[in-house]
Amino acid sequence: MTIKQGFLENLFSGDGMGQIHGLIWIGLGIWAIVGLLFYLPAKKKQDQINELEMVWPDVLADLAEELRAGMGVESALDAIATGRNDRMGLMLRDTVSRMRDDGFGMAMKDFAKRTESPMISRIVSILNIALSSSGSFATTLENISEEFWEIYMLRKERLTKTQGTANFILWGGSVVCPILLGLIVAVFGSGKAGSFTLDIELGMLNQSMFFYMMVLGAGGVWMQSVILQTTKTAIWRMPIYMFLATTTLLLALKISIV
Repeated sequence: MTIKQGFLENLFSGDGMGQIHGLIWIGLGIWAIVGLLFYLPAKKKQDQINELEMVWPDVLADLAEELRAGMGVESALDAIATGRNDRMGLMLRDTVSRMRDDGFGMAMKDFAKRTESPMISRIVSILNIALSSSGSFATTLENISEEFWEIYMLRKERLTKTQGTANFILWGGSVVCPILLGLIVAVFGSGKAGSFTLDIELGMLNQSMFFYMMVLGAGGVWMQSVILQTTKTAIWRMPIYMFLATTTLLLALKISIV
């Protein structure tokens, strides 16, 4: 307890900040831990969805090829599922098992629901309609597979081009900016700048920067999330980067080269 109090006193002393700022900082740390506990499962879930969406065009193309070879829908799906050792193959094997009792439509609806992918769900709905129509189911599968792959690659290309900018906004707001501002205040707020003596009131300035870093950390997360379309997890990442930004500022304020 003494070590903890000594650390907090050293971190928040001499820069115009008081006990209230220490309590806010501790609250941000607790909030960041809670956010991390929610963020990690949410990120894992989104990674699993992305994994399924990436291989889904191949499944559609293989299914179309098997149907053109004369196989039935159930047999074709079974063959595809057996040939895959990934999560998609496991889910397709479960779908084929259910298909024997519930039919193609209900089994595929359940499959789409378990993937938790809006894109896969929309395509499954189109497939159910196509199967009940008089058109060629295999041709529909091929067209959908090509369109889905083009959409996926366009989205991946857009994310690749904007990834660097989005990450710069996030890390610039939560790390780079706090370091620069903290370093400037720590050096020039020391009372000396070369042969000049400065008289600067740091209390209000440092307090304002402290709260500004909270806003900057949260804003960086949301701006990155909008660019990369990851807003579903932004609410859980926000306290992590708010805590990182304020901590970086506090440490930077302790730097002195005079």
